[in-house]
Amino acid sequence: MDRYTVRPLEGAAEFKQVEAIQQAAWGMTDLEVVPAAAMIAIASEGGLVAGAFDGPRLVGFVFSFPTADPHRQHSHMLAVRPECRGVGVAVRLKLFQRSWCLARGIRRVDWTYDPLMGLNANLNVRKLGCVVRHYLIDHYGPLSGINAGTPTDRFLAEWHLTSPRVEAALRRLARGPIEETSEVMPGVASLPVANRVDGERPAGFDLPDAPRFAVQIPHDFADLLRSEPELAMQWRMHAREVFTASFAAGYQVAGFVREGHRNLYILERGEGWDHA
Repeated sequence: MDRYTVRPLEGAAEFKQVEAIQQAAWGMTDLEVVPAAAMIAIASEGGLVAGAFDGPRLVGFVFSFPTADPHRQHSHMLAVRPECRGVGVAVRLKLFQRSWCLARGIRRVDWTYDPLMGLNANLNVRKLGCVVRHYLIDHYGPLSGINAGTPTDRFLAEWHLTSPRVEAALRRLARGPIEETSEVMPGVASLPVANRVDGERPAGFDLPDAPRFAVQIPHDFADLLRSEPELAMQWRMHAREVFTASFAAGYQVAGFVREGHRNLYILERGEGWDHA
């Protein structure tokens, strides 16, 4: 990671590179790309557009903007060039965002992500310590590229920057290589699993009467979208039912574990959560 430098973007030429990264990362059409000019305007009014650089080359970026709450920002985009993934660039960008926000009195950053994308869940929930309490149905409407084929249902991740949960997650990251840590949530193997899976196919669910349970998602939802779109749609509808029922019953996403071929969210009752 020493080869990468993270800092706010400077000048129109650097902002212009962000357009190409959006298309490389998500396969967006020109109409779906957030243009450089808009990002420049937002950054000048209190937003953040920071980049990870390999020498002069921009390899990833994070983009957030102010909200009606002066102590909260919404992080709309984070992307890394495909050939630069897996070496901790995304984590480094988020840690820079956290430091930048705290220096300005911002204590919470929210963003949306696809709840069925295990790699994103691993970053957002396990590595960064986000919590999730809200499920947004078809939030962006139809999109192209890697998001084509199913409704754009999303989790709303809440990153409470100074909470004990986030501090603990960042300490775990600090104990090992920034791109990975072997520590997992204790007691996962004994947890009830709310949903039933037959091979790769969802097969119903029953919410356990328990303070804590797991929900399984596909091993590789992105691959299902490409190779088995009908099955991907089944998973989308199944996840929508499971998570909306869970949140309505007072549960919240507390953790995420990658266990062999299984991706498991850990849900807990919301009482007593630290949202400092």
